[in-house]
Amino acid sequence: MTNSTESTNLSERGYSPVCEIDDLQGVMPTPVEHKGKTLLICQGDSEVFAVDEICPHENRSMRYGVVRGDSIICPHHRYIFNLESGRCRRRRCAPVEVYDTEVRDDTVWVRVVGASEDEDDDGHAQH
Repeated sequence: MTNSTESTNLSERGYSPVCEIDDLQGVMPTPVEHKGKTLLICQGDSEVFAVDEICPHENRSMRYGVVRGDSIICPHHRYIFNLESGRCRRRRCAPVEVYDTEVRDDTVWVRVVGASEDEDDDGHAQH
């Protein structure tokens, strides 16, 4: 369980809890709805990553893609995206959007900046 000091610190930095480590599906990305976006939470070799669900190649879902190492393979045309940078191995494709993640205890936290009109660019609620 995440202690309240860590939770407050992450919340103040614009992070929100999205799932538990046990929810991750191995080589399959785990879709989560967060701030009006569908994100894919991926267990890479080195850490947990969060990327936009939509492949920038043809705007199709990567929900049924495969995670290999620190990459995700789009199921439609097999484009391979680095989960840390979002870059595609093929130069002609734009990168997939990536989001900051933190894992505290067994909870995955994600920071999505500017996803809501109710937030400023730092992820803080506007009053």
